[in-house]
Amino acid sequence: MKAAAYARYSTDGQTNNSIAYQLARINEHCTQNKITVVSYYADEAESGTNIEGRTEFLRMLEAAHRREFNAVIIYDITRGSRDVGDWFNFRKIMKQLSIEVISVEDKLGDILNPNDFLLELISVGIGQHSVLTTRQKSIDGVKIKAKEGAFLGGYAPLGYDIEDGKYIINSRDAETVRLIFAMYAQGDSYASILCRLGGIKGKRGKPLGKNSINFILKNERYIGIYTWNKRKIKQMRKWAGGALNPDCVKIEGHIPAIIDIDTWERVQRRMSDNKGKSKNKAKREYLLSGLIECDICGATFVGHTSTNKKGYEHKTYICGNKYRTRSCTIPNGNAIELEAFIAANLKEYLARVNVEEMVTIIVDKVNAASMNLSAEKKELDEITNKISNGVKAILGGIDFPELEQEVNILRVRKSELEDIIAHNSKSSSKLDKSKLMDYFRHSTKNIDSNIKEVVKQLITKIYAHADGSFTVNVGVHIAHCGGRI
Repeated sequence: MKAAAYARYSTDGQTNNSIAYQLARINEHCTQNKITVVSYYADEAESGTNIEGRTEFLRMLEAAHRREFNAVIIYDITRGSRDVGDWFNFRKIMKQLSIEVISVEDKLGDILNPNDFLLELISVGIGQHSVLTTRQKSIDGVKIKAKEGAFLGGYAPLGYDIEDGKYIINSRDAETVRLIFAMYAQGDSYASILCRLGGIKGKRGKPLGKNSINFILKNERYIGIYTWNKRKIKQMRKWAGGALNPDCVKIEGHIPAIIDIDTWERVQRRMSDNKGKSKNKAKREYLLSGLIECDICGATFVGHTSTNKKGYEHKTYICGNKYRTRSCTIPNGNAIELEAFIAANLKEYLARVNVEEMVTIIVDKVNAASMNLSAEKKELDEITNKISNGVKAILGGIDFPELEQEVNILRVRKSELEDIIAHNSKSSSKLDKSKLMDYFRHSTKNIDSNIKEVVKQLITKIYAHADGSFTVNVGVHIAHCGGRI
């Protein structure tokens, strides 16, 4: 029997020594039962209530689907999962793959056997009950502090500092907050506000952006209202939808206010009006969305439409960093002119090009370039053996920090090689010349009515330069034609 060993420790005071102990017990069990461990997986400081957040566990599932072993061995059920749903979903997947799940400390039977299932359900249920009890005690403790208006960690909002667990006003940053509210209340846009701020950084050390401005303008702390647990963001480490929380703690007048009520209400009315307008606004199409890259900062350009006082709209492409944080100086691109230029030149190119000759060149180059993965596979086998030997040495009592470090380096390289092999194995199919020919003929014939698809398939990248010029790279995206360049 070939097996994968899986170990995990959470964050409640445990350390990586827990991993070593679990793997030692697993190896001892395997030796006694003549089981060969072919791979090791370990998640450090990861909760047992959320499989989605465990990188190594997910890697083990991928290897299971590749049939790299026929058993998974854990120290006990709680190392596998403390969530009943996650655990039995894992057991169901392993059952479908004909992979046996073995626990050193628990007797696991057949989950299709009613009695075995019930015993296993009770064991996992006890583990989840323990987690829920601990979680409830933790929440109750935090809630008591929240009802006292205590600062509960994280970053204080811009304009405040924390001293002895209480909010105090930072006079310099408070002026920035007042400026933001005043400008927005009198009708200024986010872009105008950011331009006036001139790259001021927030509490996290990054320049304020449009999202930062929006968060500031909606934060009730600026009028003295303390809130805790306002929305249901996460539950058991999983996204909970963000709905309003009926158990929210709200204390008015607990924080020194920076913004007066009149300014606050004018700002909230304008934000509410703008939200209503945005819902009724038609979604605009940007032909080159996602294709333009800034030559200065590397950000992707986004489409943006502005409306002047006379109601005329002006469509532009603007650097993402310039749009969000005003941290880039590259000129905007006139969307109408740029889109028209590219569409006209593509149409002219497709009209004069010898399609059959071009397709023949593409097919010959792609099909001749299929990767030989023998070197990568050989290196992967060598690294897998080295990791196995290194882990056995560590578990056997050899205490060399350099050895443990080398094993970690090898694990990273192993992951890289697995990704290379998996990706190139999937994309190694031969390119179909007839399908590619049909695509080009279709594009040439219907370019006016199908310009969006043609642009997405033939324009590989557009580089925007500091002098206002653009470089357009023309290539071929042919994933739907039986291959990919």
